[in-house]
Amino acid sequence: MVKKNTVLFAALFFILLQGCVSDDILDSKPGEALPPVENLQYNIQGSGVELTWDLPQSIPEDIIRPLSVQIRVTADGQNSGTFVLNNAPESFVHQGYDPAKSYRVTVKVFGSVNTTGPHISNVRYSLGKTASF
Repeated sequence: MVKKNTVLFAALFFILLQGCVSDDILDSKPGEALPPVENLQYNIQGSGVELTWDLPQSIPEDIIRPLSVQIRVTADGQNSGTFVLNNAPESFVHQGYDPAKSYRVTVKVFGSVNTTGPHISNVRYSLGKTASF
């Protein structure tokens, strides 16, 4: 009984201690955010879906070019893949389209910055734009 109470007390203490952790370092992404892609469109072509978009025109000066794009595809609520495209692309073809499923595709722009801070992220993302079909 004493051992059970000791284990219970230690677990409770550990949980309370975790609530005191500061997330300031994790939440910090200094600098200007990237704007999202514009004019996101899709075109279904047989078993593929071609996505096109325009990259933002106003990019913060500290972002290293060329930009990259992250695309997350979900089919019927299940993750179907995350793709990273380098060199500032403005289109992508996702293969394996099934008309019986509903799809959501989220496109984000991201870029690197030069930073020397050990707790400062060197990557900045835009908000995502989503197309559903």
